[in-house]
Amino acid sequence: MEHSAIIVGDCFSGYSQNSFVYTVSSFAKMLRGVLGGTTDTSQLPKKIHWGQGVGTHERGYIAGLLSKLKLDIAPLISENVKELAGRTYVHKWNPQNVLVSIPERESDTRFVSDLVIDARNEFLIDHATGQHVQGMVLLEACRQMFLAVTEKYFIDSDLLIETYFVINSMGIKYKAFVFPIDAHVVYILKSLKRKVGGRIEVDCSISVFQAGMECSTCEVAYTVFDAHQLSTREKEMAGKTTHYFLSSEVAPAICENKKLMAIPVDITSKRVAQFEEKSNLI
Repeated sequence: MEHSAIIVGDCFSGYSQNSFVYTVSSFAKMLRGVLGGTTDTSQLPKKIHWGQGVGTHERGYIAGLLSKLKLDIAPLISENVKELAGRTYVHKWNPQNVLVSIPERESDTRFVSDLVIDARNEFLIDHATGQHVQGMVLLEACRQMFLAVTEKYFIDSDLLIETYFVINSMGIKYKAFVFPIDAHVVYILKSLKRKVGGRIEVDCSISVFQAGMECSTCEVAYTVFDAHQLSTREKEMAGKTTHYFLSSEVAPAICENKKLMAIPVDITSKRVAQFEEKSNLI
């Protein structure tokens, strides 16, 4: 019987329990069996789709094995892989840690990327259970999405500045499991305000969709700064915080199990962090 199949990375072996889903290793084993005459060609799918966790190296390896098969039995490959958003967009040095493709603009307020998960991604190295994609991967994909959309569409490319993003608030609601097959990340712009000094304040909603269902929604408010301007303020704040932490006035409070309450710092103003000592608190 003719059928299509999905190939996922070995890190998603739990999902390969489903019919017509293979890990890279198990599918490669089948192909080697067909080539060696120990596996019947009837087990080969008519077409294969790349799932999550299958990188360029793995796709090349599978394609190499397929090229050795006779044309009349070799499965067709569905090329559904889009270009990753690079370091310029998502601020990641290692490509395997990028989770979204370059965002495409569908309207003035709507932008869409593919969810793209590499088996070597930093969030998968030490945690992968069950059949679904873990929630922290989706949260990080949302974070990368607002970086990519902002860098590509909201910042004037003629301004040769390095950007610095500050998250003001970020909350996510999970509504359904996401599995390691095609999924899309959708960015909806709610408001964008350009401030004095080149700051940009943005409110947006980012959702992950799969099989026509909204699986998670993330509400984010963030501010974009000129990195040079903010780094000076950050350095000043770090120095003062360290000074207060190590000062003789603060140290006893720590030893006595008293709670230190920090007055919120407005990084857009010239206010300096201050600390109040609160005793008799749990």
